[in-house]
Amino acid sequence: MITKKILRVRIQHVLRKIRLLALADQARYYYKTWRLRKRNRQFIAANPGFALPPAYLAFDAYSSSHWEFYKVSGEQTASFLKTIADTYFPGGHSLSAVYEWGCGPARITRQMPAVFGPVELHASDYNAQTIAWCKENIPGVHFMKNELRPPLSYPDNMFDFIYAVSVFTHLSEKNCLDWAHELYRVLRPGGILLITTDSDSVYRKEFLPAEKKEYDTKGIVVKGRYEEGKKMFLTRHSPKYIREKLLQPFEILEHVPEVFPFMKQDYWVAKK
Repeated sequence: MITKKILRVRIQHVLRKIRLLALADQARYYYKTWRLRKRNRQFIAANPGFALPPAYLAFDAYSSSHWEFYKVSGEQTASFLKTIADTYFPGGHSLSAVYEWGCGPARITRQMPAVFGPVELHASDYNAQTIAWCKENIPGVHFMKNELRPPLSYPDNMFDFIYAVSVFTHLSEKNCLDWAHELYRVLRPGGILLITTDSDSVYRKEFLPAEKKEYDTKGIVVKGRYEEGKKMFLTRHSPKYIREKLLQPFEILEHVPEVFPFMKQDYWVAKK
């Protein structure tokens, strides 16, 4: 039986193959923005002074320019990350510097000062427009532009807690592995890394036959023919691949499937 989701995957496969997926995604942006116009106006009226990124930057990062989602999901995700930090740094002990790699237009990052309190907060992204907006509009966080490929300009062993929400899911295999080693470098000994990846059980059902074979053989499927780093450049990692390759330098402490807030992605907690 062909479900709506599988049909969408097949349509995306054809559009990707003929290199029209970016054009289709742009049309989806205009349609979704038009549909949300009334709700977004209501949000702006109810939240005066709440700085909002350009709608196209939000859609580029999250496939949504729904401002209520942007605010509420950011708040609740920041609170979720605080529970993770409290588990491994009870009472805030030894937690002095926190870093978001791949912050986008600050959906989560902007909420971190209120949730984490007096902790040094850093965030970076490879999108120059996004970082320019963040620097101008989001106080309490040190923003920096990184490149699509490592290295970062941070020194070794700088951060106690690093998190990356759906970033490895949009990079080539080499970049994934190189970035994992780079995050290891800037994480202090004993520090914690949290990443999210797409669920094995969900995406296994949606693979095309050739993709399923590649996934079972290599443990990774990359759906390219799109600009790397963008949300439609898709990479799926099996749990085995993550344990044995992606997070190989780390000690894996947790793998919790399909519960990361608002995304139903897996989250992994690892220690240096």
